[in-house]
Amino acid sequence: MSAFAFWAALGIDGTSGTTRVERPISPQTKVRVDGKEGSLDDWKKEVAEFFQLPADTVRPTVGQLVGQLIRDYFLDPLKTFAVESSWESGARIGYFLGFSPEILSKGGQISALEKNRKALKKAISDGALGSVSLNEAELRARLAQSRQRRSRLERDLSGFRVDDQYSDHQAEADRLTHAIRDLNDEGVTLEQRKRDLELAMEEERPAESGVETANQLRSMYAEIGVVLPDAVTRRFDEVSDFHSSVVRNRRIYLEAERASVVARLNAIARERTDLDQSRSEVMNLLNDSMALETFRSAEKELMELDSMIADLERQLELVQSVSDTGLHLRSIMTEAESSLRAEMAERESSLEEAISLFQELGQEIYDDRSVSLLVEATSKGVLKVVPKIDGDASAGILGVKTFLLDLVCVVTAIKHGRAPRVLVHDSLLFDSMDDRQVASCLNIGARLADEIGFQYIVTMNSDRLAAAEAEGFDRREYVIAPVLTDLGEVGGLFGFRFD
Repeated sequence: MSAFAFWAALGIDGTSGTTRVERPISPQTKVRVDGKEGSLDDWKKEVAEFFQLPADTVRPTVGQLVGQLIRDYFLDPLKTFAVESSWESGARIGYFLGFSPEILSKGGQISALEKNRKALKKAISDGALGSVSLNEAELRARLAQSRQRRSRLERDLSGFRVDDQYSDHQAEADRLTHAIRDLNDEGVTLEQRKRDLELAMEEERPAESGVETANQLRSMYAEIGVVLPDAVTRRFDEVSDFHSSVVRNRRIYLEAERASVVARLNAIARERTDLDQSRSEVMNLLNDSMALETFRSAEKELMELDSMIADLERQLELVQSVSDTGLHLRSIMTEAESSLRAEMAERESSLEEAISLFQELGQEIYDDRSVSLLVEATSKGVLKVVPKIDGDASAGILGVKTFLLDLVCVVTAIKHGRAPRVLVHDSLLFDSMDDRQVASCLNIGARLADEIGFQYIVTMNSDRLAAAEAEGFDRREYVIAPVLTDLGEVGGLFGFRFD
């Protein structure tokens, strides 16, 4: 069918005659208006003018508005396609009812933020963004701890210099420490030796003189009545002199030994002082420097900390983004609901007319059911429209609700200058209705089309039309040529026959 084109003759307000618009099968991006070829985007802009749709309006789109006036989806009266969101449906119907598209679009902003927030939380929970914790306080504490640790390590590194001979210095410090320990051990031993010598010297006292001893002996012997012989006295004096000589020699030896110990202790003290000074110098050198391998290890740890801090900052930013989005979401939800309520109050009279029209037309079709159109602003700033008919579980009643909502929308939109004067319904809308309901709908559509001044186009099989006529619909001159039939060789659909 690439050589074929679909066309329509349109009567446009403010122009005389009709405008012929052709849409070829190929190329699909071109449109011919009165024989002049243009881009599809340019034609969309012209169609947008029929709806008085501002150029910067995101929702509703031209396609969504046309989709309600020329329906091909009948499973839900509020939707023009299966996956249309509730806020988009509300924006489209609200625009037909006279609401500001700017206020209606706030529901879309809320929906987008809500989706992003849910997607981000799910990604975090599922681990798609790594091991991210949703606990903001815990993340903040871990970040503070890591930053403090990094700062301390960086400060330590900045005060050191790399020493290639660090290992040699370390070995020298160990050697000096061992030498000082050995000296300390030797000093302890010598101090003990010195105390022992001094104690021995205290015990080695010189013996009393021989004369004194002899006199004491004579006195003792005289007291007992015995005379001490001179030979014994002389012998005792000799022994006493010998003992005194031995004691003197012993003391001289002990004093010499003690002097040697003291001299060694003094030498140890001096040597230890020198070694301690040397060790102090080496330790200062070690304190002010570090080994190359130690420095590299510290640098690696610093880089790991930088990476950890960056990751924690990213996690905290994500979690804060979720929290901030929640706060922002609540804020704009409140604002959107408030704005929409204010808009409803401002358009109360027009909105009441639409609601009343829906009820009146519904009662004309069903005199035994309660019919109502509910319009409210949700907490998310979405315009919620609910057509209600008692016992609305059947497909036939669903079709009636769609019919009534479309008629109310097109009538209200025409009054506000927001829609072209046309409404198209396919026979699918009426398939589940009984014949009396079909007749009522066709009568209502014909009457309102005459009163308001719009074209109501219905595609219907001839047998269904005859049944509606039997229930009181006056077809008059409503049936238009060509009549599609599969009788004869010249019948078919768009020139094609289906056997």
